[in-house]
Amino acid sequence: MTALSKFFRQTLGLELLTANCHEYCHVWNPNCHGAVLDACKDGFPFCLKTYTTFYLISSLIRKKDPRKIDYKRLVNDVLRSSVFLTMNMFWYVFLICRMRQLLGFGTWPTVSFVNGFLSSFLAIIIEKKQRRPMLALYLTNLASETAYTQLVSRGYLKFISNGQSILFAAGLFGFLYLYKQNKLDKELSSILNLTHQLEGKDEILPLKRMPRFLQMFYQAIRKHESGKHDLCQHKYSCLSNVAESTSKNFAIGLTISVCLASIRSIRQPTSLLKNLLSWSNLKMPAFFASMPLLYHSSKCIMHRTLNKDSALITATSGFISGASMLFYPSTSIALYIFWKCVEIYYFKLVEKGVIPSIKHGDILLYTLSTGYVLGNAFIEPQNLRKGYYQFLCGLTGDRVNLLNRRLFDKFGFHSNVLFENYIPKLDHKVVTINPALYLPIQPPK
Repeated sequence: MTALSKFFRQTLGLELLTANCHEYCHVWNPNCHGAVLDACKDGFPFCLKTYTTFYLISSLIRKKDPRKIDYKRLVNDVLRSSVFLTMNMFWYVFLICRMRQLLGFGTWPTVSFVNGFLSSFLAIIIEKKQRRPMLALYLTNLASETAYTQLVSRGYLKFISNGQSILFAAGLFGFLYLYKQNKLDKELSSILNLTHQLEGKDEILPLKRMPRFLQMFYQAIRKHESGKHDLCQHKYSCLSNVAESTSKNFAIGLTISVCLASIRSIRQPTSLLKNLLSWSNLKMPAFFASMPLLYHSSKCIMHRTLNKDSALITATSGFISGASMLFYPSTSIALYIFWKCVEIYYFKLVEKGVIPSIKHGDILLYTLSTGYVLGNAFIEPQNLRKGYYQFLCGLTGDRVNLLNRRLFDKFGFHSNVLFENYIPKLDHKVVTINPALYLPIQPPK
């Protein structure tokens, strides 16, 4: 143990944490095995609830009829994914204890990232192969956001206001470049058609179902004297194509926004009207409507100005439509679109033999990304996406908030910045460090 401590301290230059795992990790239970079981008792039901909702909604969207759902397969998928996620948590806490017992001390890598990598690897091999790429992509998304936030907080990078719009635009550029060349898969093509109303050869809006005054308005702009360029593939005038696609998407966005506002008001029904009439309720419709508005208007202008059509023009219009995210800033959506685009181009290059395929790359990517994110949840939770940290709170039964992060401050990460008023309740029979040395002095009651 002495040789190991010298190696870590003198050779690697790491600060050593001599406290036992109860003091800094499983504060809620001094027994290692009991602490892991306590977390699993709350974690597994949470996973069942989460994955039941996820798989049920996914099946309904895919099948469109509850009677066509394979419920036996659905139950198997829910159980398998729930075990996978629970085991990710199980191994994480278990390995913290084991490494502390094996080394005789802790360091910032062994209380965060090392066990994060190992636990993520041991968990992902349980999950279905078909689910691994999606999980790897999502966690890569989250890890890249966490890394950027860390670099900004340390002063290595500057915060870019509305930077998510740039990533969103870059992803749309890549998607639409492939779409124009008919190289984008059907699923993504259908999503782009929904968001950008790409297939304008038929009528975008069913005028027969509309009030008379709206019918007259849209019929007038369909026959507008500006007409359309020979390269434009939409059925009516350019003005009509822009106006109809924008109107349709505004209606879609408004429907989604109203549904979300209604869901938020379930626990407080009296707040429904307030939520529906809130100006923030128009952010989603404005986001959805501005995508086809910017895309079609810029594309028609380039057709008329350059008198040609190409994949680059389509992609450039897609990039311009990325400015729509200014109405509804979402780092999650932007990063997902960006990394999904990177993934698609990676596989395109693999198919062409330009770059090699990485065997079990999805497992490797999930292991590294999840380990990195979980490590930060322990030592730098202030840099983690709030929504994901709340997810970890639900998974652990709020035990992730009970960590004694005051002991991590010696590593220099300001780990306790969000928990300055938290006083851990330790079993004084097993503590190795006097809490009075690091806890604030409590005033007499």
